[in-house]
Amino acid sequence: MLAFSHALVGLTLFGPLVYSAPVWAGEALSIEVFTTSERPVVGASDERLRTVTVTVYAVDGLERFESGLSEGLPADPETAKTEALRRIQHLDDTGMASARNAAIGLGRAVQYGVDRYPAIVFDGRAVVYGVTDLGDAVARYAAWRAAQPR
Repeated sequence: MLAFSHALVGLTLFGPLVYSAPVWAGEALSIEVFTTSERPVVGASDERLRTVTVTVYAVDGLERFESGLSEGLPADPETAKTEALRRIQHLDDTGMASARNAAIGLGRAVQYGVDRYPAIVFDGRAVVYGVTDLGDAVARYAAWRAAQPR
């Protein structure tokens, strides 16, 4: 009986610590963030994320890429076409990075069925919409996982 009461005391005192630990302990969690440049991600330095893989997709990157290419083009269509082709030919990896990130992100969003932004996807199976604070999203995900039947 004494051992049983010690176990109850242990659960009472230490249970909250055990259950407040990350719900993905022992698992490699992957988080993908789908947002726009107007809604930047915050909370990336949250302690709960130190062992998590976080990938951020700026889904408006293609629009920004196109705007950058067309900025300041001449009014004459032929001259503008020539200048646009010259700009495209001189793109480097840095210049293509946002477009590539957006294209990959849009593809992944379609794959997951994400239909609005911002969205944060956990392990490709759970999504939190309307949040760009990673700490807040992790808390929501943890609460959802805790509510799932085991």
